[in-house]
Parts: sequence; C-alpha cells; structure tokens
Amino acid sequence: MIKRPEQLRLLALGLPDTPLNIGGPEAKRNDNSSSSTNTTTNTTTNVTDRRMVNDGGGAGVSGDNNTTINNVTSTDLGAIAGAMDLGKTSLQLGAADMNEAVGLAGQTFDKAVTSNEDMFKINAGNMMDGFNALLDASKNVMDTAKAVNQTATQDVAAAYQSAQEMSSGSKFLVAGGLLIVGIVALQANRGKL
Repeated sequence: MIKRPEQLRLLALGLPDTPLNIGGPEAKRNDNSSSSTNTTTNTTTNVTDRRMVNDGGGAGVSGDNNTTINNVTSTDLGAIAGAMDLGKTSLQLGAADMNEAVGLAGQTFDKAVTSNEDMFKINAGNMMDGFNALLDASKNVMDTAKAVNQTATQDVAAAYQSAQEMSSGSKFLVAGGLLIVGIVALQANRGKL
C-alpha cells in the first residue's frame, strides 16, 4: 500500500500512520459516524528568578538578552569614586616607581661602563709597563750574553795562540830545560846513593 507524505511523517515520529482521532486502525473507513476532535495546546513559560539582594548601600544590575533590570537600593556612599581614586593613585605610583627603577638601572649601567673603562685603562697601563720592563730585562740579558761571548772568544783565541807558540819551538826549549835539570839532579844524588 502506498502511503501519503503525512502518513510517512507520522511513521517517522513513531506514531501510527492514521491518527486515532480520525479513525485509527480499528475504525472503518466507510463509517459515517461523527467524530470529535480535541485540540490541546500546551504553553510553557520559563520564569527566571532575577531577584537581587543589595545590602548596605549596594547596587545590582541583571540582564537577560536585551532586557536590563536595575535594582538600586541606595547610593554607593562614595565607594565607587573612592575605588576609582585608589586605582588611579595606584597606577600613578606604579608608573613613578617604574620610572625610578629604570633610572636606577641606567645609572648602574653607566657606572659599570665607567668602572670597566677605568679598569681597562689601568690594566692596559700596567701591562705596557710590564712589557717595557720585560724588554729592558731582555736587553740586559742580551748585553751580558754578548760580553760573555766576547770574553770567551778572547780567552779561546789566547789559548789557541799559546798552543801555537808552544808547538812552534817553545816546547822544545821547555823539554830541553827539563832534561838538563833532570840530569843535574841525578848527578847530585849519585854520590849520596
């Protein structure tokens, strides 16, 4: 059997395809008896409790969508103005403290830079003085080494000259003299032996 669109909608909702008030499944389609239709309309009203308790000079504001409900029981007795002054004073003091802290940080940085420059100048001066002293000491060592070298060279040359002279004839005289002294000593001791 082919169903009409309204019957399909009823079946989709889980209802019988023929409403009972029109002659449900038990009703005969050809029955001409009268039927009555009862229509019930349910209206749901959501009531939101917007009561506010304001005590001791308070104010309350409540809202729902575009409707605002104000409930002011009395004046604020200067509390809002005092809070605003307190906030403004706090902001001003915070800004002043921040400016002072930044100024102190700048002064500390400047002093650190100046101190480092002074220490660098002192250290550089001391280092240059140390280098100059090291160069002077090196010069003295070199002069001493030069003098020792000259003296040693002269002594070696003199020793070589002496060796040369002895080898050229002086040694024969010395040897001959020693030989004569030896013979005289033997003759003198011969009579005593």
